Amino acid sequence: MTVFKAVCVCGLFLILIGCGGGGHSGSPTPTPTPASGLSVLPASGTVALSASDALTATAPNGGVITVNWSLSPAIGTLTPNGSSATFTAPANFPSPNTVTVTATLQSDSTKSASATLTIVYPNNNHQVEASPIKLGTSGGNSTDSNTVGTTTTCCSGTLGALVTRGGTFFILSNNHVLDKSSRGANGDPITQPGLVDTNCTPGMVVANLSQAAALKPASGTSGPSPSNVDAAIAQIVAGTVDTTGAILDLGAASATSIAPAPPSSTLAVPSDVLGKNEGVAKSGRSSGLTCSTLQAFNVTVSVDYDSACGGAKAFTSTFANQVIVNGGSFSAGGDSGSLIVTSDSARPVALLYGGNTTSSSGNPILDVLNAFQSGANSATIVGGPDHAVSCAPTASSSAAGPATPGAAALSPQERQRVMAARQQNAARLREDPAVSSIDIGASADNPAEGAVIIRFSGSPRTPIPQVLGGVRTRIVRAQAAEAQLPVLNAGDLDFATSVKEGHATAFMAQAGIQGIGVGRSDDNPEEAAIVIYVLSGVSHPRIPAVLEGVRTKIVEGDRFRAFGWGKETKPVTKCVKK
Repeated sequence: MTVFKAVCVCGLFLILIGCGGGGHSGSPTPTPTPASGLSVLPASGTVALSASDALTATAPNGGVITVNWSLSPAIGTLTPNGSSATFTAPANFPSPNTVTVTATLQSDSTKSASATLTIVYPNNNHQVEASPIKLGTSGGNSTDSNTVGTTTTCCSGTLGALVTRGGTFFILSNNHVLDKSSRGANGDPITQPGLVDTNCTPGMVVANLSQAAALKPASGTSGPSPSNVDAAIAQIVAGTVDTTGAILDLGAASATSIAPAPPSSTLAVPSDVLGKNEGVAKSGRSSGLTCSTLQAFNVTVSVDYDSACGGAKAFTSTFANQVIVNGGSFSAGGDSGSLIVTSDSARPVALLYGGNTTSSSGNPILDVLNAFQSGANSATIVGGPDHAVSCAPTASSSAAGPATPGAAALSPQERQRVMAARQQNAARLREDPAVSSIDIGASADNPAEGAVIIRFSGSPRTPIPQVLGGVRTRIVRAQAAEAQLPVLNAGDLDFATSVKEGHATAFMAQAGIQGIGVGRSDDNPEEAAIVIYVLSGVSHPRIPAVLEGVRTKIVEGDRFRAFGWGKETKPVTKCVKK
């Protein structure tokens, strides 16, 4: 993971971009250019309450156009200005919270284009807080910067949660946030906001580094993490941190904001969260409050770390028994250290420490707390009773992966293989009156492979095989039955876990594979699956559709890393070194 939990680049230079407006006296009035390819940019986006967003209507040939602007529904205000317009969101959260802004050519009312804007709550996690601060906020080690020549790079992440041990309060976050990937020193000042949000100038000291779990592999460049967690604690400075354990945006949503609230004091069990398809949430520095679901638990995964803030890759740690969360928008660089909780009860699940463009990785919270046992004194999360998390939008947080390609996306050879399996088995499958159709398409568990797609209008008389003639089967049930995913049998999850453990070492030794865990099959959501994380663009041996009677599910993505993954919702700060 590149060393950006969040990064600010500072240099002894200033780039000025000239700009101007207006027209020259005596210039002819431009003639509008009809444009069949009229577009409005940006085509989509989010706008925080009371904030504004500028839109521009453009023609494909770059010609000058004159348009009429309209807004639907009439939420917020739209201020036209020729070929551009400014949308200002209302001060109170509306319902619906999505508006369409349309530009129509004055010269040809049949030609128009639209943009869709989503109104969201402001992301306040990266801002300066008054003491006592709430957690889920920007912060980090105040010495986490690196100067090369005239350029300084500074890093920070998220101050995730409050823990107590022996009557003393500590901020919990990652080793790579508080201890600079084990390069810090006990007593280092921990500040809020982090350096990335203060132009590389330390903010208010809210804690001092107390203890960090060992992170770097004993072999130096790659291998198991000695403590199996990326975590550290820092003793709070009295009066600077809210000792109720409140986390930003974890409470109820009002008309103008989302309230802070402590997490539950009861810990969640990751296998139960996945098996019951409970939602999860987190509140972090970069992407604010986001919600999703668990993709896998008991994951063995390798994660990249950098040598220094803004430096090159230094080592890769392998963690066991991890949790992975669905969706590339659940987190981004800067969210390292966030507490992941269940969205229906706010029970702590894991400590977020990394991710890639498709998923986020976390250390199970019980493993994290056990890492800070001190004699008879155990570390515990400071929290309260169970409560729901609003999951109100503060940033884009879709948990859906890429759309599953249809049969047309399959290679001719794969299409032929799947078609043959369908033909050989269709007659037998149709003997079951619950089968409504049998088609071919892509597997949801491995979109690179085809599947025989079997649709049901009721409950089948006999179980459908996981493969037919070596081809995956994909089960599609009636819409009413799919509204709620079934609870996975605990015994099936236990069996899948034992199968995963038996194959983990062999799979992790293969090129192109960076993780393996236990999740839910997408081809048949009533079954558990061995989830295998493969690297995009890196070849690997063919993965069988079934391992010892358990389906396999392939998730392709870039490297898991502790810095700079995903897409930040707040632009990287540029500042001048002084």
